[in-house]
Amino acid sequence: MLARRHFLTAATAGLGLLAAGCSTDNSSGTSAQPSVPPVSTVPPAPGAGELKVSSFQLFTQEDLNFQSMIALGASGISAAVGEVLTAVNQANAAPGGASYQSVYDAWIASGNLLTQQADEALKAGHKVTASARYMRAAQYYNQALFWVLGTSTPGAEAQVYGSMNAAWTAANSLARPAPESVSVPYEDHPLPGWFFSGGSGTRPVVIMNNGSDGQNVDMLAEGGDAALERGYHVFIFEGPGQGSMLFEHNIVFRPDWEKVITPIVDYLGGRDDVDKDKIVLHGISLGGYFVARAAAYEHRLAAVIADPGLDSSWRAFPESIKKIAEAGPAEVVNKIWADDVIAGASPQESFALRKRLEIYTAEAHDEAAAGQIPTDWYGISRRVQEFTLSPEQMAAITSPTLVTDYVEDIFFGDGPTALYDGLTVEKKKFIRFGETNGAQYHDAPVASQYVGEVILDWVDETIGYQG
Repeated sequence: MLARRHFLTAATAGLGLLAAGCSTDNSSGTSAQPSVPPVSTVPPAPGAGELKVSSFQLFTQEDLNFQSMIALGASGISAAVGEVLTAVNQANAAPGGASYQSVYDAWIASGNLLTQQADEALKAGHKVTASARYMRAAQYYNQALFWVLGTSTPGAEAQVYGSMNAAWTAANSLARPAPESVSVPYEDHPLPGWFFSGGSGTRPVVIMNNGSDGQNVDMLAEGGDAALERGYHVFIFEGPGQGSMLFEHNIVFRPDWEKVITPIVDYLGGRDDVDKDKIVLHGISLGGYFVARAAAYEHRLAAVIADPGLDSSWRAFPESIKKIAEAGPAEVVNKIWADDVIAGASPQESFALRKRLEIYTAEAHDEAAAGQIPTDWYGISRRVQEFTLSPEQMAAITSPTLVTDYVEDIFFGDGPTALYDGLTVEKKKFIRFGETNGAQYHDAPVASQYVGEVILDWVDETIGYQG
């Protein structure tokens, strides 16, 4: 039998699907700067030093806490601090305390409330208010969507996604300027996309490439909105294993992500308002693997950001269950999996495995939605290992590449350094974010503003752009 404490920690860490951060220096541009009045710092009090390590606790259960930090970090873009804390307090005050069910219920209530308030604002003619409230409703439904598999209604993913997407669509339709909703040709199901304009004329564009469980609304808070402020166009999309592709069509991840990105580059390169020589690809969380894989084959990219870097999705899985995958033929592996993992899994372990594995095969997604841990670990484990960059593929990347890493990122391990070390392109940079700006943890959930500043400063310098 697996060691219970080790398995719990490792399985939960295996969810490595979201975001976190830390800090390094970043040089500024050399062009003429506007006149800025001098700013003086304030001397610290005697005995006071630099900022200490920061910590954030909304829930005592680690996975509940981490995901809720993402909502808190989106405040000012797609969330509001008071609304987030109200939902957290409601979940903590539920009978029995915070649980997947009580957190889900609190976020659904928040999404419903903001939708109702947005409807009222729209009816009264307040379009700006309505748009902002619909966007926050989308974020709160997004938070609920993350926990669906751990509730009494695990099959409700498509329904909750539908509410989130409706709120997202309503918010965008009222925005000024409103983003264009587009369909990018892709095999049997076009890729849904949204083109956000950074202004008139021909401009660079940043493609925001999500990971394994974030949604479109996350892409604004995790870099999209910051890019728009600088005058970049922004393109957000749903690829295989993401959003409607997963929840409505049961189309799961594919390792050869260049088959996803190349059609998007084709589409953007055909637009008159896009500078074809300044197409930037930014991958968030597991998107760090996706963009590196795509860049090994798609060489029209002006810059690539693997945020954080990852050379293999297999890294996100604990050694204990990796060993099971190598225990023998399929029937042996799956029997051990059933006896040692599925039979004794706690609710937290069960949720982590269902959430982590649903993206890799259609059968796993069906089982997870039925409230079951996927049973074919032999097949799934081999599929996961296909999401691995070879030395030759890393060496084939020719675009300038930024690889990020985050202090206390328990998901990707040495993935960022492995990717960076494997790059042979001359223009590459490694940035490790940390506690000083509250940018620790996977993809810096509460420090997206700081992380975005650092990343986009690098992009500005790399492609020679000043908005």
